[in-house]
Amino acid sequence: MKFGYIKTIALAASVATLASCDFLDVAPAKRASLDDAFRDKASTEAWMRGCYSQISARHPVSSSRYEASTDEFVCPDKWSEYDRQVVAYCTLNASNMPDTYFRQVYGMLGNLHMFEHELYKQRPAFLTEEDYKRYDAHIAFMEAYYHFKLLNWFGPCPIMDHHYGTDVTSDQFPGRSHYDYVVDYICQRLDDAYPYLYEGYALDDTYGLGNKAAAKALKSRTLLYAASPLWNGSFPWPNWTNTNYETPGYGKELVSYTFDLQKWYRAKQATIEAIDEATNSVNKRKLMQVEDALAMADRQGVPVLPEDGGNYLPVTDTADYQQYKDIAEHIMLMRYVAASDETMGNKELIFTCFDSNESVRGGKPRNIVQDNNGNWVGGWSGVSPTLQMVEMFYTINGKRPAEDPKFTPESQWLKSAGLEGRPEIINLNCNREPRFYAWISFDGCDLGPLLSDGKPFRVNLRASKNEEGSGYNTSTARDLNQTGYLTDKFFAPHTRFTKNSQPFGGTGYSFPAPLIRLAELYLNLAECCAEIYMNTGDEAELTMALDNLNIIRRRAGVPEVKKEDCTGDKTIRDWVRNERTIELFMEGHRYYDLRRWVECDKYLAAGVRTGLDAFVSKRIDPTIEEFNQEVVVDGSYTWMDRMYLLPIRNQELYSNPQMVQAPGY
Repeated sequence: MKFGYIKTIALAASVATLASCDFLDVAPAKRASLDDAFRDKASTEAWMRGCYSQISARHPVSSSRYEASTDEFVCPDKWSEYDRQVVAYCTLNASNMPDTYFRQVYGMLGNLHMFEHELYKQRPAFLTEEDYKRYDAHIAFMEAYYHFKLLNWFGPCPIMDHHYGTDVTSDQFPGRSHYDYVVDYICQRLDDAYPYLYEGYALDDTYGLGNKAAAKALKSRTLLYAASPLWNGSFPWPNWTNTNYETPGYGKELVSYTFDLQKWYRAKQATIEAIDEATNSVNKRKLMQVEDALAMADRQGVPVLPEDGGNYLPVTDTADYQQYKDIAEHIMLMRYVAASDETMGNKELIFTCFDSNESVRGGKPRNIVQDNNGNWVGGWSGVSPTLQMVEMFYTINGKRPAEDPKFTPESQWLKSAGLEGRPEIINLNCNREPRFYAWISFDGCDLGPLLSDGKPFRVNLRASKNEEGSGYNTSTARDLNQTGYLTDKFFAPHTRFTKNSQPFGGTGYSFPAPLIRLAELYLNLAECCAEIYMNTGDEAELTMALDNLNIIRRRAGVPEVKKEDCTGDKTIRDWVRNERTIELFMEGHRYYDLRRWVECDKYLAAGVRTGLDAFVSKRIDPTIEEFNQEVVVDGSYTWMDRMYLLPIRNQELYSNPQMVQAPGY
């Protein structure tokens, strides 16, 4: 592969076998001795890098993990072997909770502290004092990152801050610490790490390791979550406490039930510092802009405008060619934002990991081209955005369809727009914002623009067997579209299928998963200021919220929000939350956002997820009218408040008398 960082990842993964999967059983595997681990600089470095492996292994930018169990999209019920479904169906419990989260992440923390313990015990002569400072920084960063993940999966969690010997007894195991105490611990470790972490972000031998901007950004996210309603006065289980274990300064309490506005001020300050760090003259992070994307498209030979061979664009509400051109260019921009890397000129990324991008193939039609043997090849046609998410994206006027008086009346949304040669395109899919066309595909749209052997691929989600159909088909057991929509996010614009080339997973088509990117920080700051304004009425905070919100909207090519747009019916809080939902679509944020806002019962309840009738009626070759009916999607989707936190597996409770189960399990 063209990226040098793949070699680094492979090395780290091979050394990660030293890690234990037990909570406190941290001795390395017998296959490699401690002497081997400190034989030379390369071996020592490899062990340290191996400790990063769970960051990639548990990353949230995936269509199969717990973080995919939101209202962003649904997948076929037949894909029930993935983590996503048990959370979305609310069938996860303390008996069937897998080991791959709690135990493996704590196992990696144990491996990390074993590395630290042996490093200072053996003090290899080939390491310099600068090496020790750098290793200390990486240890602190990983401690913070892993505890942050545990905190947001399981809530208040045990802090594992040092090496535990094999002689430790169960009564010495730590229990859950108070949520705010864990937050302070994470922030302190990030502060400890910052001075000696790498500056900048690069796809070189530092790839995948902590950097200064990532440390500041993770602190911003940690404090943003801590200031949010779930952990700032609105936790739905008021009597949840420890039984035995006590947190210093908090006793047996686990959650603060009193709102504290200072938490928002603290998160705001941390976010300002994160943005300053990310955008300084060393890190040089900046939002990707149209000129960046056009340069990428030019280098890859990707046409941007429909008349040049680009995708058909169903925008009919403008007679202004410049506006039409601007929309097309912003569509290409937003596609490259999600499908590019540093080598291509994407300076927006702050912290990433390598990803197989199964979401890309899962969101593509089954039949794209025929190979040399006459077999149809393509995607899995199963990652299907819901109608609720489709309606979250704005119109070209920068408002949700239901809130835009200039948009087609809701009674006509699912009717054919009457476009010449494209009767299958409905009104709801016309005159939408660039991110909608960049990241969502629908019946009658173009996908590509080079996908079908150098030409746009016209999506057909109704026909079951014609040349390029991906409709309901009785001979296809699993890979069936659920909602009449598919997703294009993370899909490289230059992807091209031919009779002898099927590119999914190949060189140049998979890109780093965006664990943290600059756009999130502007939205974090907008949210902090919005919440402070909502609680104080301070107009300066409203102005700052709008300024940061509009940085994202301008880049996306939608009109700015003004003060007069913030009303009792559509507050600045509403604008910020909706913008976050769109901009960070499918990047793993929605799972945590709905929880911290305590809004899961509103968006994830039974019967809420709907789509077009691509699957429920199981019609073969439905008409346009039959297909474009709103139905509740297939699957036992529901919500119970216990799912605000993941359960601890029963075995962990039995072995640790200090632990208490999450409420509701």
